[in-house]
Amino acid sequence: MTKDQFVSLFFIALLCFVTAQIFQIFEPFFKAIFWSAILAFAFFPLHAKIRERFRTKQTLAAVLSAFLIFLIVLPPLVILIVNVTTQAIELYQLAGKYAREGSLERLVESIRSMSFIHKVESHIVEWEPLKQSITEWLLNSTRNLGNMVAHRVGTLTKNSLLVGLNLIFMMGLTFVFLRDGEKIYNFLYHIAPMEEKNKKVIFRHITETFGAVIRGQVLTALTQAFLAGFVFWFLQLPLPILFGALTFLTSLVPILGACIVWGSFVIYLFLLKCYVKAVILLLFGMFVISLIDNFMKPAIIGEKTKLPYFLLFFGILGGLKLYGIMGIFLAPLVLSLFFALINIYKEKYV
Repeated sequence: MTKDQFVSLFFIALLCFVTAQIFQIFEPFFKAIFWSAILAFAFFPLHAKIRERFRTKQTLAAVLSAFLIFLIVLPPLVILIVNVTTQAIELYQLAGKYAREGSLERLVESIRSMSFIHKVESHIVEWEPLKQSITEWLLNSTRNLGNMVAHRVGTLTKNSLLVGLNLIFMMGLTFVFLRDGEKIYNFLYHIAPMEEKNKKVIFRHITETFGAVIRGQVLTALTQAFLAGFVFWFLQLPLPILFGALTFLTSLVPILGACIVWGSFVIYLFLLKCYVKAVILLLFGMFVISLIDNFMKPAIIGEKTKLPYFLLFFGILGGLKLYGIMGIFLAPLVLSLFFALINIYKEKYV
């Protein structure tokens, strides 16, 4: 090994070590950094228009843009959190009351008295201790759900100061990304050790995929959440805001998505013999709420990323397990980047 090779090797090893240390230092703030980058990227067209009006005052433009973003996002978010928290407490109280009054036991017995369920029980779960275990499991699940909701609400209340600090931190980061986003992008572009043609392809893929995923996931989930909240309110079902918010979260999961929320309520309404409401919710859920997912996501995400929908499905599920909620956005990005690299490899080496 020559001296130059040794120096180069030492430099690369040192750079990798320092980079790893930097990642560990900033690891506690990754989520705040990630969501700030999402906000800045999503609202960058708005910032570009503001920046045109303040050509010589880029910092002022970034401050105004960050303020406007949080003015658009924060009040609805606070209102939603307050309403969801209130309705989550109501759900906990209703679940407790339902269990105390024996309504849950009566519901379980009415389910077991149905001819279909009775046949299933007679063939599969004839053993009496197993029947008792199923009933106890349903009761415990309801109680545990209520306790979990109460615990989450308590944790949210206790950590309200931490949430406020994180919001301030995110506001500052969003300002930084708006003001210096292009500089950061150009810095990463220039230090990437690749040919110019390949760099253009990869960075274009990253930008287009990120934009498509943000628009596709968020717009679809918001649309489905609004429609679910509306139909719950129209049918006078309990806690429409809470279940609208749950629909938003479940809509981010492929295939089943919003069906997890409205489908559960359809079964519940049928068990209560509220057949008209159950049929209306079933039809609206199938042909409006869930059908939107089959049009909007493939049209917005699949068209831009050129990825098959089944790959997006498994990729997002794997991304959720690996990265948490951030995997919804990161998994399509990694998949798109993978195929871009494969195309470059085929052109250059095959």
